Amino acid sequence: MSLFADENKIQEDYNKFMAYIEADERADKLKEMYDVLQDQLLTAPASGRTYYHNAFPGGYLDHVLHVAEIALRHAATYKDVGGDINFTKQELIFAALHHDLGKLGTEDGPYYIDQDSDWHRKRGELYKTNENIQYMKVPERGLMMLQKYGVPVTEAEWISIKLSDGLYDEGNKSYLMNHSPYSMKTNLPYIIHWADHMACSMERDNSRF
Repeated sequence: MSLFADENKIQEDYNKFMAYIEADERADKLKEMYDVLQDQLLTAPASGRTYYHNAFPGGYLDHVLHVAEIALRHAATYKDVGGDINFTKQELIFAALHHDLGKLGTEDGPYYIDQDSDWHRKRGELYKTNENIQYMKVPERGLMMLQKYGVPVTEAEWISIKLSDGLYDEGNKSYLMNHSPYSMKTNLPYIIHWADHMACSMERDNSRF
């Protein structure tokens, strides 16, 4: 993948994304939210830096679709090696498509805005976070937006979105390093994090010249 997505690629990704949404039993509520966030959905990057991943318009859509596709493969592999698939396919796709929802921002503005500093742009930082919207961690903003639009979220979906950054987020340690009887009741968070990490690595590799 190069450092941009043309209009045809964005439209193709949008159609694929919306097909997943239409297949979800919560489609009406989700479409209500995405009608409001449509501009952000079509144009958002997946990150702000060229040396990370998908720092271009349409990069967000490209990324979440990669995560969904890779998560489906990981789940199949996990089952083949004896892992417990204690979640549904719909939960897997929903969590994959919404793990980075917070990167779209809110009705008040996008999460990423163009970087206006030439110094930063020359160093690969093409976008910066929008200081005009309330600071939240990305998973928490995504969960807030789903709640705001009345989208029901299962426990497995909620915890998978919450923990999608794995141990890269210090706040996730109490969940992921908990080996007591109260530890994880679903394996979906692992599948989503593995898929996200692989997608980010692949996209980063493909962005190198």
